Amino acid sequence: MNRNLLLIIAGLSLSAISCDKDFKDPVGDEMARFNAWIQVNNIPADAKKPSGLYFVSQTEGNGLSPEIGDWVLYSYTEKTLDGLVWLTDNSELIKQYDRFDINYHYTPVFVKYEKAPIQITGYSRVLLKGVFEGLGYLKEGGKATLYIPYNLAYGTTSATNGLGYQSLIYDLELLKVIKDPRAYEKSLIDNYIAQNYPGLEPINDSIYYIQLTPPTVDTVTLAKDSVAYVYYKGSFLDGFVFDTNIDSVAQKLGRNFSSTDSLKVTVGGNEVIKGFSQALINMKQGEWGRAIIPSFCGYDSIGNSNIPPFTPLIFDIYFSSKGKASTKPQ
Repeated sequence: MNRNLLLIIAGLSLSAISCDKDFKDPVGDEMARFNAWIQVNNIPADAKKPSGLYFVSQTEGNGLSPEIGDWVLYSYTEKTLDGLVWLTDNSELIKQYDRFDINYHYTPVFVKYEKAPIQITGYSRVLLKGVFEGLGYLKEGGKATLYIPYNLAYGTTSATNGLGYQSLIYDLELLKVIKDPRAYEKSLIDNYIAQNYPGLEPINDSIYYIQLTPPTVDTVTLAKDSVAYVYYKGSFLDGFVFDTNIDSVAQKLGRNFSSTDSLKVTVGGNEVIKGFSQALINMKQGEWGRAIIPSFCGYDSIGNSNIPPFTPLIFDIYFSSKGKASTKPQ
């Protein structure tokens, strides 16, 4: 059949499906749309996997392939069939589509390769069935384009992101397979220390501490169960700030955070992570310090909504006062 005629027929078919306001058969409509798109765009038939995923290799990797139980680090761009970039770890790319979120940390995804679909801790992202399968076909350094039918994407759920009953295109790169996430994290910290604070040793084999400015009161220190008022800036090793209560920092970033008041901390209590308390014990009133905190003194292998598992953190801390209301840092 003439290619131009095929394009016209496929276009009419896609238009008819998109204009069907009754949605009596959304599954059938979407699969017809997906299959027509695959045909019009000449996606090779041999790229189709038994699941219905189309996997097209772009660059062959030469490292490990992930096995169940490994951790993986991957880069991605998620697009709808009409070419709209919906999600990506590339901040400059997402800006071109007017979907940039100033509060989101655009960085490759670090996740345990175990099952899908799952909510990826620390990223506000979902590891889709099709992406999980695609990662399994890659080796480290490999790149591929995935054409994912709706049932291997977000399925029929559209309440949160509007992508229910939608097939997707994924540009995927497997950056690294990690067998031992604790050792991998240590290598990240070691490299950071070597580049920024060569020769710095950890305190009691746990956190690293750097005094940024000396104290204003050389006699006021903290011990376990002491109450301190502090200001802080929390960031990742790449410098992205995930939290602060310092209004000047928030203003400079053009962002809003949960509080601009001092944080009341009971040293050794539950208000802050263990590494934060360890830093405070090494400080005196009026001192600015920087704590580099391994995950075993932070959120460990669990993470939270903003922080992935096995993630080292940096906290710049101002010890404002002990046991009473505090003064904001200058």
